[in-house]
Amino acid sequence: MKTLSIIAATLLMSFITNAQNKGDLIISFEDLENSKGEIYIALYEKDNFLRQPTKTNILEVKADNNQVTLNDVTYGEYAISVFQDLNGNKQFDMKDNQMPAEPWAMSGNVNPMQMPTWNDAKFTFDTASKTIPLKL
Repeated sequence: MKTLSIIAATLLMSFITNAQNKGDLIISFEDLENSKGEIYIALYEKDNFLRQPTKTNILEVKADNNQVTLNDVTYGEYAISVFQDLNGNKQFDMKDNQMPAEPWAMSGNVNPMQMPTWNDAKFTFDTASKTIPLKL
């Protein structure tokens, strides 16, 4: 009986610890120039930055609600990359000179004229709810 109590207590503590190490990450989009299309959102960890997102979401652009919530995000360091698909082809279009043809943004302090780096784009997520505002 004592062993069963220890196992139950351990499982309960594990559940509480895991629940406390996750939260909701809210991404809001300010001053959208185009009120059409969809916004593609990618959340990255350092090891897979700009290659394989940890979480993704797609937001249909509406006049009254331009934010998305990523639920149950584990606390840690992340970077966000987004683009607004204006023509509905589900791709981030580039011009002939390899400059973006559609609105895009990243978290952090990324220079829009250079390839983004992890150190410029990263932020720390360590609270039950955090909002990251982005301007496309």
